[in-house]
Amino acid sequence: MPAHATVTPDQFEVKDDQVVHTPTGAEFIPHPKREDSLLVWTGQLGQKLSSGVVYRYDDVLAAMKGVWRERSRRLEGAAAA
Repeated sequence: MPAHATVTPDQFEVKDDQVVHTPTGAEFIPHPKREDSLLVWTGQLGQKLSSGVVYRYDDVLAAMKGVWRERSRRLEGAAAA
């Protein structure tokens, strides 16, 4: 059975209005006005990667939401300054 990989914020790249989980290629496009609404392209989530690990969808989604919230906070702070 493959090991489930730990998801960390440094595995994500924010490009314009989307967040990409680089190990799996999964892409998330959050709705700008509705926190729990997003478009997801799952890439290789749930599949065994060449490294032998599997990233679980729920783990990656939870981490992506944290990355997106942090990005949104920084943008709001910059706009208020």
